[in-house]
Amino acid sequence: MFWLRTILFSSPLLLVWGGYWLFDKIGELQLSHDAGALVCAIREPVGYLNPLVPSTGVTGEITDLLFDPLLRRDDDLNLQPHLFESWTSQTVVTIRCSSEEAAGDSEARLRSGEYLVGGLEMLALDRAESVLTVALKGIAAGLDEQLVAGIDPENLGDYILVSLELKHSARISFEAFLESSIEKTRVRMIDYTGDREVNLFVRGDAEGFLRELRLYYESNRSLDPRIRVVGERCHTTAREMIIDLRGGVRWHDGVPFTAADVVFSYNQLTRPDAPLPLASSFGFVEDLQVLGPLRFKVTCREVPATMMESWEKLPVLPAHLLTRLTDAGELDVFFRDPVGTGPYRLASRRPDGGIELIANEAYFRGPPLEKRIGYRRFVSLESILLGLSSGLVDVVVPDERFTEWSRRNPGAAEMIRCEPRIQHFVAWNLDRPPFDRRALRLALAKSVNLKEVLRDSATGFQQPVTSLFFPGSPYSERPMPLPEYDPVGAGDLLDGEGYTLNESSGLRENRSGEVLTFTLALNEANAAHRRLAASLAEQWGGLGVRVEVESLGWNELLASRLQTRDFDAVMLSWEIPFERDRYDVWHSSGAVSGGGNLPGLRNGAVDEILVTLRSSDDPVELRQSAESLQKAIAELQPCFFLCDTGRFLMVRSGALMVHFPAVASESDGRALPLEIGKPGLEGGRPWWVRRETLRGKGIVFD
Repeated sequence: MFWLRTILFSSPLLLVWGGYWLFDKIGELQLSHDAGALVCAIREPVGYLNPLVPSTGVTGEITDLLFDPLLRRDDDLNLQPHLFESWTSQTVVTIRCSSEEAAGDSEARLRSGEYLVGGLEMLALDRAESVLTVALKGIAAGLDEQLVAGIDPENLGDYILVSLELKHSARISFEAFLESSIEKTRVRMIDYTGDREVNLFVRGDAEGFLRELRLYYESNRSLDPRIRVVGERCHTTAREMIIDLRGGVRWHDGVPFTAADVVFSYNQLTRPDAPLPLASSFGFVEDLQVLGPLRFKVTCREVPATMMESWEKLPVLPAHLLTRLTDAGELDVFFRDPVGTGPYRLASRRPDGGIELIANEAYFRGPPLEKRIGYRRFVSLESILLGLSSGLVDVVVPDERFTEWSRRNPGAAEMIRCEPRIQHFVAWNLDRPPFDRRALRLALAKSVNLKEVLRDSATGFQQPVTSLFFPGSPYSERPMPLPEYDPVGAGDLLDGEGYTLNESSGLRENRSGEVLTFTLALNEANAAHRRLAASLAEQWGGLGVRVEVESLGWNELLASRLQTRDFDAVMLSWEIPFERDRYDVWHSSGAVSGGGNLPGLRNGAVDEILVTLRSSDDPVELRQSAESLQKAIAELQPCFFLCDTGRFLMVRSGALMVHFPAVASESDGRALPLEIGKPGLEGGRPWWVRRETLRGKGIVFD
């Protein structure tokens, strides 16, 4: 009877302990403010909400809710206006006529349409003395030559065009030259293009002027002068885009969003030391000019078809809050509690590392129905389960225990498999033997059994790489033909490269007895990279290749390995982008220190494909070029592509739907089932709503 007495005497203590435990768990479920929030249970504290740093998981999700992009992807992954409302393009041709009378005659014939041959569409025309300025619709190459060719040659000026390009300060430098120039009377017209280029229209004998110009700039080499005689030319051309912003958009602090914010963000992120270096993506931009609160003009050096994809990548920052910041520490303070234009704004940070968001009632697409979102850390599995059963937890970022529990208890929570956003790969240094040999790189790829390398976790999944492009992209339909696992074929390739297996040591050696060995560098803070590297080193070791894994801090890896291209091999990850432009990553011009072409791939055929992808608008040609690029990269093997990774989320069964505001899409305010479309989680996440919220609003759903 001892056991019965023990139970009787301990029951009060058990009841007290059980009450305390239950009180503690319920306390964890109480929101810091009013109840009724959509609650997401998270495992790790939320970090800086910085759109300048690629981030995944919860931190990336919250950042996307706070900061809106300039353009967005629709359900078919096509670019659509967002903070940009519209954009138009025009070619501005400035024509120097032979006289004022000739300019007047040409103006009359242009306005009558006589000189507008071949379907040219004129948007505007201005005349100042003997100079005509004509704005034509579109920015296609050759519009300027087509226009000038239709004008009576006798009306055109007889000039030699000289182009002067400088590193900076073109106007100041050239005007200083003119003050002392003897031959300056030869220059009849001057046209400044931005801060780096001067177009000079010279009449008569230009040799003396050119000699004087070259001598002057030989003593000013710091400006990196480039003098080019274009030839007989009476016109200059500027290709411009006029971009209009959406009206009625405000920052979370109530300040209107304007063109000044876009220009500020562009200037900050295209400078050499930018935290998110986008200079190469905007190489087509000659100048930006604000034309009004909601309008600015882009003067283009060139007109790639992917221009709008560059704007898609530009995060927009509030100029009125960040203009006066002087150091990175102040920027960190801002990104801890940021101000954006998105559908939600930050209400507070919680002591547990979570965050509370409030719906942006002034959001231009219409405010979300779900007025509060709480990202809250839970210290125990029991708290999450209690929250699910009581309806106080709606979304769970799972850990191992929760995933295991959900397997044993199907029906309580539904798993959402998001689109993979991150791609892991090993970049070979093609400038360093033995990786300058394609057969060796191919052998290393064929020797890896990805089934033994890839592994799902509680929070994410890994799958073999199928494409260089985002899943479902309209220009990439066929999978990338990567090498398949073939250990025998891998061994034969290495034998053919002169690396035979030494049976006593188990290592591959060349004829000089040198062991095939290399160092694989990685970011020591990336747990996934550490695991993948260990698995790869083991499999390559089984082939007879010695691999030394070098773990470095990210800053050291970036400065001492990536920027200088001082590595044998390096494990990296990048976010799979929506855009088709891969010029910076694979073009030969980027195979330099500090360039984006880290492996150092130099291939003329690939370069041509990249130019086509950047310049073409033909859907058929784009698909063919994308497939050709993937085939070429798979054959050349500048990288060993490991896997794509995506997120798992668990949601309370039957609890959530998607409700787009009527102005946000063609859904016209209807509630739709919760699902992940082609654009991934970002496309619908702002509009997740609980069924009880829909019922409270009187919204009918199936």
